[in-house]
Amino acid sequence: MYLAKLSLWDFRKFGHNGNKPGVSVVFNECLNVLIGENDSGKTAIIDAIRLVLGTHSREWFSVEDDDFHVKGGVRSDEIKIECVFQGFTTKEASNFLEWVDIQELEDGPEYSLTVRLKIKRADGRFIKELKAGADSDGSSLPTDALELLKVIYLKPLRDADSELTSGRRSRLAQILKAHPVFIKKDDSAHPIEDIVKGANEKIKTYFHDDENYPEATKLVGTINKYLNEFFSKKDQHSADISISGSELHEILHRLSLVYDGEKAGLGSQNLLYIAAELLLAQSTLQHGLQLSLIEELEAHLHPQAQLRLINYLEEHSTGQLILTTHSTTLACSIKLENLIICKDGKLYPMGADYTGLDRKNYDFLERFLDATKANLFFAKGVILVEGDAENLLLPTIARIIGYPLHHYGVSVVNVGSTGFLHYAKIFERKNGTNMGIPVSVVTDLDIKPLSVANEEKEKDKLTANDIQKLKKNKYNSLVDHYTFAQVKPFIAPNWTLEYEIALAKDFYKSFVRSLLRAKKIGTSKYGILRQDSEERLKKEIKELLKVVEDLSSEEAAKLIYNDTMLTQNISKAITAQVFARALDQRYSKHPRMVREKLTSCDELSYLVDAISYATGQNIENGS
Repeated sequence: MYLAKLSLWDFRKFGHNGNKPGVSVVFNECLNVLIGENDSGKTAIIDAIRLVLGTHSREWFSVEDDDFHVKGGVRSDEIKIECVFQGFTTKEASNFLEWVDIQELEDGPEYSLTVRLKIKRADGRFIKELKAGADSDGSSLPTDALELLKVIYLKPLRDADSELTSGRRSRLAQILKAHPVFIKKDDSAHPIEDIVKGANEKIKTYFHDDENYPEATKLVGTINKYLNEFFSKKDQHSADISISGSELHEILHRLSLVYDGEKAGLGSQNLLYIAAELLLAQSTLQHGLQLSLIEELEAHLHPQAQLRLINYLEEHSTGQLILTTHSTTLACSIKLENLIICKDGKLYPMGADYTGLDRKNYDFLERFLDATKANLFFAKGVILVEGDAENLLLPTIARIIGYPLHHYGVSVVNVGSTGFLHYAKIFERKNGTNMGIPVSVVTDLDIKPLSVANEEKEKDKLTANDIQKLKKNKYNSLVDHYTFAQVKPFIAPNWTLEYEIALAKDFYKSFVRSLLRAKKIGTSKYGILRQDSEERLKKEIKELLKVVEDLSSEEAAKLIYNDTMLTQNISKAITAQVFARALDQRYSKHPRMVREKLTSCDELSYLVDAISYATGQNIENGS
């Protein structure tokens, strides 16, 4: 059996929609990973499950006023949480025969169990009602049935050191008390109680054996001498030294789980803590629901440790796991179908039943989705680009025009020219809903200008009209291909990004300087230029700019991009890096002028528009 569906009404940020829940989420039978930015609802999902089912370690957890949803300044008076369980074996279903719904199918009966928790707020009190059954009324579950539904829970921001050491609030004690080894079936002494009793007898002997340990005997005698001075002669007392608390639950609170040798760091302590929790999970394998809730699995763990841990859990877990994470390392290492994106109070499972992705898309993303690209799962807006140049240049342009991408939660993701559709379709839902994440697809038109196209042809030369038709058809094709959901294409109007910059009257000179500097950097031994190289560079820049000045803008762009950059195989990435730095330097001296030139540049308007769409801002021409 497993938790198949969770529905919430008026719990925290999730309200309601008429009689329908504010949110419903369907879980996989094995691994489920809730990802999203802070305050997106991940913890609310985990806490809702805990409220209904409770935990094996029985930590205290209760509802508060803040848990009731607020809408229009008015706080709700009732919370409703509904859990639906499926995947029962006949033996598991036998424990809930009064409450399960049974459907007779060709291959045998199919069981489901619905458990509902209602919490009403009245006169400063919280009135809880927990019932189960196929109909809306249901009936109460007895204690033994509720025990079979309890879950394992690992809280976030774990202080593993204090949790695993002795004390009244010891988490280790909670884990051990829930383990069958430490559950007493009768009034007879537990073996560990006998061990402590034997140890106490030896301790008592040590402090009272005047012949072998006179100093220890004297120590206790001195304490009792002082003590009796404090009482009257008629009210004398005697004290002894021993291990206090000889009952099982007291002993467990005095145990610690520690590494041998030197004190371990936070990461190692956290792994030890998780190992202890998995002990509790293992001990419940034969009893009902096998569900573990783990918040922020990555806490205090470096990326490689995160990967080892999640791989172990995926391979060895015999039950259901529901995790939350902020880690891009985990997000990209888990199969996309197991992810659930949390955003603005809504949940979006990434399984094939819910997205526009097909099997080919899933396979591609499984091969190429890395930690850098996984940023898109946490973004408020996304810009997909096809190369390093756009990836390097867009953040600089966004900052200069006054819309720094990090400020708006926008991620630039370099997916390569063949990856656009695979990544864009992550944001397409089969039911037609939007995820609230605008996605800009920045791509090249990739139609060579007439002069370049005809250089490669010995016959059947193209005309200007042919080029215009090719441009129009390609543009319309790209728009059709990349316009769906909240995905929108932004297309270089002529050829490529570099060609557009070379065409731009306000930026081509700076681009020439950047291009020739990038050439020198790319061929230099240490990536920096010596003084003599700088002198030669200045001369080359001057010569190329002089030639360019006598050409039309199209001829100049061809010379700069096609005849220089492409012919000499100058790195686009290095050129973009140098050009971005040059833009920053110009902006630091003339901020208003550079901003106005960028926002009014026709050739680069598609980049400005892509930034505008992804950030949700209206960037006016020349502003």
